[in-house]
Amino acid sequence: MTIRLGTVAPVGFAEFADPAWLGCMRELGCSSVQVYRNRIGRGGDPAKPVTTREMRDYVAAGEMPCDSLHGLYGNDLDPSNPDESARRAAVDVFKAEGDLAMELGGPLVVVHCAGIVPEGRSVSAEERALRWSQLRKSAAELASFGQAQGVRYALENLPPYHFVGSDTPALRALLDELNSPRVGMCFDVAHANLVGDPIRATAAAAGQMIYVHICDNHGRSDDHLMPFCGTIDWNAFARALNEGRYTGVLMLEVFPALRELRRFLDEGMKDKLAAFLRQANGKPSPSPDADAVSKNAV
Repeated sequence: MTIRLGTVAPVGFAEFADPAWLGCMRELGCSSVQVYRNRIGRGGDPAKPVTTREMRDYVAAGEMPCDSLHGLYGNDLDPSNPDESARRAAVDVFKAEGDLAMELGGPLVVVHCAGIVPEGRSVSAEERALRWSQLRKSAAELASFGQAQGVRYALENLPPYHFVGSDTPALRALLDELNSPRVGMCFDVAHANLVGDPIRATAAAAGQMIYVHICDNHGRSDDHLMPFCGTIDWNAFARALNEGRYTGVLMLEVFPALRELRRFLDEGMKDKLAAFLRQANGKPSPSPDADAVSKNAV
């Protein structure tokens, strides 16, 4: 199996409702989608929750299969919550998300490890240790549910302003200790870029990565830029993926407007992404002579 490109499928957002948006992502080389629905409701209207049928129709219009679901998230859905009843309630939601992922055809759910630390709030070492313990408990419960239902869960490494989850080696250690085929890591290289060295983080995640989010930023905020538009070294990242023997999906978690997406296509982004994929898969780039021979043959 080789590394392949996927895309986010943002359902229930007016700015991405045109089927041409996913069509452009397909033109960029994407071959599967991760469903990400508007939690507030269709078009931001709480009276219009996004339905399973709408998610299916959106995926069908994009003409790419669903490989996964980005689980709901927020401080009210925190698997590291020290409050046991709140933690259990979050796990119950993630179990329901697992059932939904199976319905959509992509039996994998991405889960945020923790909520965001409120501004001005400090987190003691004792609380952080407790939250890691609570997260491990949640992961073990999801592993048991996943084993019974046939779904997998991918805990995502997060930006540094979350209670826990930004320390990729610590997240890797938790998953190693759990040692379940039903729970692994969704490695987000852009989140790692906000914490420190994303290439070292990639190496730390190797062996537990079961899904990967890719986008770019300048190391200051989670901008969700198209690759090659920020400060991540994509050549080094490709080598790290190859050295770590990753063979899954690299999901483009970007949200450009349709007009901007078409501009990326016009400016050769498809070729850049294809070259990156070849490198990540350990394949040499085609030589100019080989291209000439191919063109002459046509």
